[in-house]
Amino acid sequence: MRFSQGMAAVLAVTGMAATMTAAGVRAAPRAPREQRMPAIAFNADPQIRDYLLVWVEDRGAGPEIYGKRLANSGLPQGGPEKSGAQVVREDPNRRSDPHGPRADPALVYNPTQQEYFLVFSERVSEEAGWDVFGARVNATGFAVTQPRLLAGGPGDQQHPDVDLIDIQNNENEDGDYLVVFDDNTRDRDEIWGVRVRGNGIPKAKPYLLFRGDDTNLANATDPTTNGSVVAWVDDRAGQSDIWSLRLNNGKPYGKPDQLVATPDEDEFAPRYGIGLLWNVFDPATGTDVRGVQVYANNLTRGPSIGILVPAADQSWPDSAAGAEGMAVTVFADNRSGELDLYAVRLAQNLRRQGREFPVLVDYFVP
Repeated sequence: MRFSQGMAAVLAVTGMAATMTAAGVRAAPRAPREQRMPAIAFNADPQIRDYLLVWVEDRGAGPEIYGKRLANSGLPQGGPEKSGAQVVREDPNRRSDPHGPRADPALVYNPTQQEYFLVFSERVSEEAGWDVFGARVNATGFAVTQPRLLAGGPGDQQHPDVDLIDIQNNENEDGDYLVVFDDNTRDRDEIWGVRVRGNGIPKAKPYLLFRGDDTNLANATDPTTNGSVVAWVDDRAGQSDIWSLRLNNGKPYGKPDQLVATPDEDEFAPRYGIGLLWNVFDPATGTDVRGVQVYANNLTRGPSIGILVPAADQSWPDSAAGAEGMAVTVFADNRSGELDLYAVRLAQNLRRQGREFPVLVDYFVP
């Protein structure tokens, strides 16, 4: 059974969370679960017009990717206490060994294919490290294919992001994807990309997008893309800043890499969506969310602004533009003492429209 809100509040104060067996005997208390690394995409099909939210959670068998649908308003279908379902389920006839932990999900909706494409990193083995996988996901939030390897080999391939390639320039009639990730196989962390067909099969081998040179000893990690630009976290200036590079057909194009955001704090966890969002740390308020508007030519519009700066940590922001010029931004928040998922509505100029609200709050495991 699931506790009522009143019972949950009492147990939260007393620290006596427990469940009841059929015989009425109290079971041992269980620790709360945590939801991490949320990602969101909007399904613009006129018959659907809702969001799919995915995240990483360990429900006892290791970190897996779970998902639930949000209404066009951003409110969670079934309410914030509906826990969601596992997105990728293994075929027992095709895989005998349990897979490793999964992390870093990213998601995009493809109107040509009328489905989502999910990318994530998975620790394959101690020797092989982390690799990048992709899976096609239907409108209800369940994978319709088994995960396919997109980038692997020596070293770690992690922190992928995905978007439709060159969607801003309307040059992608086939519905191909650009997947970006970081790779530490060589001396320093580098940013790589791979073009993937709409059917989820890589179109060519992965290729290098950015690597620090002998005068720029940068570790480049945690990339994000909107299909025409790639941005990443870069430590060349002695702190973590966000740099970006324009792309054409998935390859570097035009001007060299340029600095996107320049506050005094370290910046991390960037993600394109409605503009560009990222995390900063403030000793007074913890991990906060900042953002900046970005033109299609990669120029930013105005200075960065604080979007979420209340007490507690707001981590891993991601956003998706929906209908009527509105967007929904999701993030993990530890105001309850554990990580839950919240959302806030934003206008196109990144200004908040109302207060944040819970989309998945799981205080106790039933």
